[in-house]
Amino acid sequence: MSTETYKGHEIKIEQDHNPESPREWDNICVIHVAHRRYSIGDKNYNDSASIHAAEREAKRNGDLILPLYMYDHSGITIALTPFSCRWDSGQVGFVQVPRKAMIEEFGKKIFTKALKERGREHAQAEVETLDVYIRGDVVGYTIDEDGDSCWGFFGVEEATNEAKGVIDHMIKTEKVEV
Repeated sequence: MSTETYKGHEIKIEQDHNPESPREWDNICVIHVAHRRYSIGDKNYNDSASIHAAEREAKRNGDLILPLYMYDHSGITIALTPFSCRWDSGQVGFVQVPRKAMIEEFGKKIFTKALKERGREHAQAEVETLDVYIRGDVVGYTIDEDGDSCWGFFGVEEATNEAKGVIDHMIKTEKVEV
């Protein structure tokens, strides 16, 4: 993917070919998707009637519901806002921010306007992270040809910064030549 020299050490950034899905992590939101070719959500549906029933149930529970959009053209990407291409994009589901989970997570008694806004922020972050995974932008780094390596970074910048931190630490603690 990319190579960079930092303080005399080569950092090689490469795609992680076996990343862990962020939907396996401890998430607050539930991603519901109805698509005939992709199963990218926590809950995947074969028909629109089933996803609409799930959305109605979530609304009855008082949960926050946000539309989920997909752009599908030579790869896929997802977002909480619509894409400009009317031919290759559209709404594929919704993100459910459970009222009860948010109240418990933040130690509140009611689902206030401020807590709903935090829920939107959580949904945005979870969708952005899933989008990185779906696009195949999970990476790892190797320092020098046979040096330290680490994988599972969601974005090149995060991996590069971590590798530079490792090099700085190596130089500081081991008095490695620069």
